[in-house]
Amino acid sequence: MIRVSYENLLKSVEESARKRERELIEKARAAVGSIDKTAREQADDIRRSLIAEAEKAAAIEKNKLMYGVDAENKSHMISVREELFSSAFAEAKLRLSSLRNRPEYPAIFTSLTVDAVGALGGGTFQVQVDRRDEELCRKTLAALDLHVEIIPDLDSAGGLVVSLTDRTVIISNTVESRLERARERKKQEIYAILSGE
Repeated sequence: MIRVSYENLLKSVEESARKRERELIEKARAAVGSIDKTAREQADDIRRSLIAEAEKAAAIEKNKLMYGVDAENKSHMISVREELFSSAFAEAKLRLSSLRNRPEYPAIFTSLTVDAVGALGGGTFQVQVDRRDEELCRKTLAALDLHVEIIPDLDSAGGLVVSLTDRTVIISNTVESRLERARERKKQEIYAILSGE
């Protein structure tokens, strides 16, 4: 009887040990499954994060490259336009250098004189001209009933410089000064177009 009880006890212990072993195996499988699931989720999160960072880095690099290309194109465009601009004004200067020889020059000189004297606003003044325009200047001033000192000391393609005798106000209305003013005005317009303003 003791033997039967002992055998039953051994069977019971073995059964209990097997049951406990199955429980432990089940718990281990569940733990491994949970760890596996968590690891996969973390791997997916890391993968998504790395992809997002790579996309962001690629977008930044693309923007840098696009900005570099855009800046290079803009610089080239400015260079070409500046060259065309300078060429156009060099051509204009060349054409205007013979203005004095044209039949319409006396009328142009009169217009330049009226503009300059009008801008001066009155007072005692003097006129500087190229020596080649001295006689034309005398006739023009006489026609305008102006009696002022004429100083033939300019080297110009045409026009004149009018100033108060104390030199506090000087109005340059030569071909060169007008061309330079036009150049600056056009340059500002071109730069405004280039900058998109």
